[in-house]
Amino acid sequence: MSITFERQGGELILKLAPELISTHEILEVLNRGDEWRISHSFFIQKEHFRHENAEQNELQFCIGTIYDEYTLIDSDVLGTKHNFYFANTIELAKRHFVAYRNISILAKIDYIVNQDVYIGGGHAEGYLPFETFEVLISKFPKTAELNYYAHARIAAIIKEFYPDAEQHEIRFDKYVKQQEKSLSAIFSQNVRTAFRESATTELRKFERIKGDLVDLLNQADGISEYVWQEQIHGLLRLLYPKYIAGIREVAINGVDRHNKRPDFLLVDANGYVDILEIKKPGVQLLTKQSSYRNNYVPVRDLAGAVQQIEKYIYALNAWGNAGEKELQKRLSRELPDAVAPKIVNPQGILLLGRSNQFNCQQKDDFELIKRQYKHIADIMTYDDLMQRVDNIISALYKEINNDTFAQRRE
Repeated sequence: MSITFERQGGELILKLAPELISTHEILEVLNRGDEWRISHSFFIQKEHFRHENAEQNELQFCIGTIYDEYTLIDSDVLGTKHNFYFANTIELAKRHFVAYRNISILAKIDYIVNQDVYIGGGHAEGYLPFETFEVLISKFPKTAELNYYAHARIAAIIKEFYPDAEQHEIRFDKYVKQQEKSLSAIFSQNVRTAFRESATTELRKFERIKGDLVDLLNQADGISEYVWQEQIHGLLRLLYPKYIAGIREVAINGVDRHNKRPDFLLVDANGYVDILEIKKPGVQLLTKQSSYRNNYVPVRDLAGAVQQIEKYIYALNAWGNAGEKELQKRLSRELPDAVAPKIVNPQGILLLGRSNQFNCQQKDDFELIKRQYKHIADIMTYDDLMQRVDNIISALYKEINNDTFAQRRE
């Protein structure tokens, strides 16, 4: 008996070419109002009939409906409680429905799940990857496994009286371990493939970030501060993916009766807010000559920027619960409904200046300054930012290459 599938118009057609019975006899059964079963997996009624090709001894039945992304298989045809959807990119075949000894694969899945099943595609509420479905098909129990299992169950009962029977339990355990090892290898390969695809995508993203950052730094003098902050803010959000929103110049009630407006108020996925301040690369950071006891000290621009972000954070903390309620009102359009702004020990990110021309003493002194304020803000220069991007790119290259090497060894 031959079973094939074809999508025609808006319907999924099952084409049946029986071998031991004529199409006319099947139609007689359906016309009487009885059901015709195909491989114990499809339950066909007269309403499903679409066409007869007498010359090829073939009947055509509609067993599903085609939508934009998925094909819905008729649950009455499958005899299942839940609906099964196959991505339209999947070329359906008998093996996707019928296992060895005419076991219905989808009926077995239906028994152990408690929801509709989407196979392949990218359904928003979850789906079973087609690769995993293929693994399931390949691992469906066959004659050998069923025989091993049956012999082991018998042996477990009679081995007390017939000691030699215990060898069948040992054989079954050995068979199961071999199958688990094989399945583990398949899933490991799937994980490596997914990792390579994800890492390659991330690598391209950070290479683009680096390219954009280099371009911006090369034309920093010709870009207004407002535009500069917008561009850099976009790059920083990619480096700090925990933040789901960055809102510009949100007014914060100041303790000195003057509202504070940080460059950006950052909100993470749990609603906790932080501060982002962006200054241009031309900001001077340290004295050009060593001063007190051969140390380089912060110049006014750096000290002022640090003090500014300290005041923003202090104002946020002082605002407290009233501030949270006010931010919820102001940012309701900017944030998802489930995310409410929270003020809990906010931190700051301060980006300014260049450090690529620092000598060794300046690097050490600047690092000491940054560490003094580590509990308040992450202070970094544009060269620190570039170094972080370079480190991420190098790490991704290394992981991708190591993964490739691991596959060669296997």
